[in-house]
Amino acid sequence: MPSDTKKRRKKSTARINKSTVDAMPTPTAGGRAMLWDTEVKGFGVRIAASGVRTYLLRYRMAGRDTPQRTLTIGRHGSPFTADQARKRAVELLAQVRLGIDHVADRDAAIAAAIAGLDARADRMFASFADIWMQDHVQRNKLRSETDIKGVVERDLKPAFAGKTIEEITKADVTIMLDAIGLRSEAAANKAHKWLRQMFNWMIEKGHIERSPLERMGPPYKEAERTRVLRLGELVVLWVALGAVVEPFRSFHRLLILLGQRLRETAGVPWSELDLDADDWLLPKARTKNANDHLVPLPIQAVELIKTVQPDPKRRRGPVFTTNGLVAISGFSKAKVAIDEAVVALCASDERARALVGEGLEPWVVHDVRRSLATGCQAMGIALPHTEAILNHISGKRAGVVGIYHLHDYYDEKAEALDKWCELLAAALKCWEAGDIDGIRALDPARRRRRRKRAQDQGT
Repeated sequence: MPSDTKKRRKKSTARINKSTVDAMPTPTAGGRAMLWDTEVKGFGVRIAASGVRTYLLRYRMAGRDTPQRTLTIGRHGSPFTADQARKRAVELLAQVRLGIDHVADRDAAIAAAIAGLDARADRMFASFADIWMQDHVQRNKLRSETDIKGVVERDLKPAFAGKTIEEITKADVTIMLDAIGLRSEAAANKAHKWLRQMFNWMIEKGHIERSPLERMGPPYKEAERTRVLRLGELVVLWVALGAVVEPFRSFHRLLILLGQRLRETAGVPWSELDLDADDWLLPKARTKNANDHLVPLPIQAVELIKTVQPDPKRRRGPVFTTNGLVAISGFSKAKVAIDEAVVALCASDERARALVGEGLEPWVVHDVRRSLATGCQAMGIALPHTEAILNHISGKRAGVVGIYHLHDYYDEKAEALDKWCELLAAALKCWEAGDIDGIRALDPARRRRRRKRAQDQGT
C-alpha cells in the first residue's frame, strides 16, 4: 500500500468508551482513523475527516481463510453511546457463533431489492407506452401517429409517472381525465381513447388481465361540429393573423386558402411542392385515407408559400418549421395566440367590430376546413369536386365503385380553389377599402339566398 494511503488510515487500540472516542483526533481532509477495542475482538470506531464517528464490527464466519466482513453498528451519539455500541457488538458476535451472517443477509436483501426494482422498472407504464407506440401505432402506420404521440407524452406519461401498469387504477384514470377536461373536453376524450386502446393491447399481448378502463366510457359527450366561419369572419381571422409570428401566420392562412387537414399541411416538405406547375402532391403515406392527393395551388397559395422561404436554393426540409429540422407543432398555443390577436384587432379596428363584434364565436381550426367546403357548396360547386379538394372518400367514391372510378377531378378542383381564393382576395380588397357592406355582399351564402328569393318571386 502506498505510504500516503497508510498515513490517511491511522489505526490505534484502546478500550472504547466515551472518553477515548471523544479524544480521537480528526484526520485531515480525505483521511480517516480507526480505534479498535482491546476487549471485544473486531469492535471498533471509525472517524472521518468530517468528524463523524461510526461504530462497526469486523468478523469472519470461519477461520482465517474466509473473507472478513464489516458490519456498521451506528453513529456515535446518534443513536449509540460507546457502551450501547459495545453491547450490540457482543450480541452480534454471539449470533455469528450461531452461524448468523448479518452482512450476507444484508447483501442478499439489497440484491433482492435491486432485483425487485429492476423487475418493477420493466413494468412501468412509460416503458409499455413506448413499446405500444412502436408495436401498434408505428407498425400499423396509424394516420394519427403524431397526434397519438402528443397525447402519450403530454398527458398519459406524466399522469402515471412512477407507476407500473398493475398499479394504475380506475380512480387514477378518472383524476387524469378530469384534469385534462379542464383544459379541453376533446383532449380528455382523446386521452381516454388511446389509453383504452393501449390497455386493450396489453391484455391481447398477455401483459395484464384486466384494464382499469373496463366499463368506462368517454368522459365527455362530443356533439358533431357544425361551426362554419362566414366570409366576414374569415377576413377578420386573416387580418388578425398578421399579428401572429411566422411560420404560424402563413400556415393558418394556407389552411384558409386550401382547406387541407391541419397535420398534413403542417408536415408538408418542400419536396411535395411543384411551384412551377402550381401543384402539391401529398403521398398516400401522409394522407388520412392512404391515397395520393393532388392539390392544385391557386396563385394566392403559391405566392404565400414562396414568402415562407423566398430563396429557392434554401427550400428543403419542412416548409413550416421553427428550427429548419422538424415541422411545427404546438397548435394549442398557436390557437391561443390567434384568438388573442382577433380580440386585439376587434378592440382597435371598427371594421372588425362591424363584421364580428367583440370577437369570433367559439371555433376550432378544423372549422376552417368545413368553412371552405360550405363556401364551395354555396358557390354552386358540385359536391364530388368539393370532396375531391378535401380528399374525402364517401358516397359514390367509396367501396367497389371507388376501385374503378379513379378520376381525380383535377381541373374541377383547380377551378373550385381558384374561385374560393378569388373570393377571399376580393373580400380582403373590400377590407382595405373599408367596404364592409362589400364583404357582406360577397358572402356566397347570402348571394345564394338572394338568388333563391329572386327565383321564388319570379315564379
